[in-house]
Amino acid sequence: MSYPLHHMFRRVFCLVLFLAGATTTLSAAAQPCDPEASQWIPSRYYPAGTVVFHKGDWYESRELHQGLEPGITFEWIELDSVPDCGKPEQAAEDAGKDAAMGAANGGGGKAVPEMPKAGPSERGMNDLGQCEKPDPWQFSRSYTVGSLATHGGQIWEAIRPTNGDMPGMTEPPRWKLVKEHCALEAL
Repeated sequence: MSYPLHHMFRRVFCLVLFLAGATTTLSAAAQPCDPEASQWIPSRYYPAGTVVFHKGDWYESRELHQGLEPGITFEWIELDSVPDCGKPEQAAEDAGKDAAMGAANGGGGKAVPEMPKAGPSERGMNDLGQCEKPDPWQFSRSYTVGSLATHGGQIWEAIRPTNGDMPGMTEPPRWKLVKEHCALEAL
């Protein structure tokens, strides 16, 4: 069975085009991760397999967790080299997870532009229209989710049950800063 010469050249040409396209796709897919886009954020949830950059090193999450610092805890594996972040479908999936997780844990995901304030905040007003300033934070008191306390001239809201954790000082965070409250004008 003999093929004419032009058929053989056509097959070789198609093979070369196929291999050129495959290597171009592979080289486009194998892109190292960007350290700035992969920074570790304490308030974000990290599922198993998530890669972050922290203090000059790359880490991979072993299991789902939040606020556990890479390089200090067992939940992270230090990587020997820069990981591959060139998988477009994975990047899109991760972006969706980050946005969903950010919304679920108080905005730890993508930044959302703030709306301009229309006037004094209604938060903290009692039934009589009077502003109730939260009590000062106390080390000996237990706080439930949603509890408010003042500390350092600011108002803080407990985002987890907490006992003795100073606002703004613990990881994973137990408190978030309150930006709108009627008592903030008086502080």
